[in-house]
Amino acid sequence: MVKTLLISGGAAMALSACSFSFGGLDYDRLESEITNKLNESYSSIDQKVSGVECPEQSPDPKAGSAFDCTAEVGGQTVRIGVKVKDDDFNVEYETKDTLYELPTVADTLAEEVSNQVGFPVTVDCGEGLKAVEVGTTFDCTAADEQGAERTLQVTAAPVGEDDSWELLGS
Repeated sequence: MVKTLLISGGAAMALSACSFSFGGLDYDRLESEITNKLNESYSSIDQKVSGVECPEQSPDPKAGSAFDCTAEVGGQTVRIGVKVKDDDFNVEYETKDTLYELPTVADTLAEEVSNQVGFPVTVDCGEGLKAVEVGTTFDCTAADEQGAERTLQVTAAPVGEDDSWELLGS
């Protein structure tokens, strides 16, 4: 059975169109805007961006062009997909990875799984932060009071959508 939930330890963003028209794409401004949006998104897990890098395209990107920027957050790399919308260098961008604070994820999952199975379980997803590509999975371990363990697989979803989890095995 697959269940869905919004994991409060996850942080991601989908960003709307922004305009950067100065005779070409202003990469410094783009990097600054991404930094600000990520810092706002990651404030819920007490994280700040240490840097954003957007590789300059030569010649300037045309409408429909796409490229990736990268952000460093808490020792993790988060990719941001950027698409140039028009010849005025209006761009839209969104994260391609979801950043999880693993202990918070484990606490949230322990409550959800306990409610699902009808008895208390503990969940261990590890320590620290983890960047996970949207649509891919990572594993945690769920254990009952007798110590029996099962794998708990979490699928990362984009911001605004619920992550899903599945208790594997029997």
